[in-house]
Amino acid sequence: MHRGRPTAHVSWICAATVVAGLATAANRAHWADLSHLAASPRAVAEGRLWLLFTSGAVADRPWLPSLLGFAIVGVAALSVARGRVVVAAALAGHVLATLVVYGFLGAVDAVDRDAFANLVGRPDIGLSAIIAAWIGVVSCALWRRFRSRRAHVLNVLGCIGCALIGFAFRPDVTALDTEHIVAFALGVAIAAWWPEPARPAGSDDVDRELEQLLTRA
Repeated sequence: MHRGRPTAHVSWICAATVVAGLATAANRAHWADLSHLAASPRAVAEGRLWLLFTSGAVADRPWLPSLLGFAIVGVAALSVARGRVVVAAALAGHVLATLVVYGFLGAVDAVDRDAFANLVGRPDIGLSAIIAAWIGVVSCALWRRFRSRRAHVLNVLGCIGCALIGFAFRPDVTALDTEHIVAFALGVAIAAWWPEPARPAGSDDVDRELEQLLTRA
């Protein structure tokens, strides 16, 4: 791998994390009204589509683990996939996954207005859907690179572990949180659809050593 790439990856993610951190600090200090940043099924239905993007600039509670997770998973995703894949997964995971879940809630609301009445106007912010999509990218890349059964089992267990960590920080899940499942699936789909970059010289030896480590009895 080119020496400049890891440094660039860290710089990009650090810059994005700093921006999210500043937006989060502004929101917590009440300098930026949450109603001007957070999406909700009602707001999107009313045509305020820009909130789908601004809602991804503010970390939800607990804000520090959220920002740290964003940075760590972002660097991991950029280490195994192209930048355009990571960006596409982030947009799809945050925007498209949200629209899918909002559409589902809207369809249910058309049949039974009491089913999710408490969620229609609930503010929906955070970086977690982006993180979920990036976990999907990392999982897909490792699934294709390390094809042994043991490696695949460890891959699945790692994804489950990430989900449990998220649940430990935010146990009060609602139907809106199904967007994380959709975001993960979109991350996997985008990474699987996008052609893999050519392997750098010498990478096969590293991959072979990792494969042996994963398959060792």
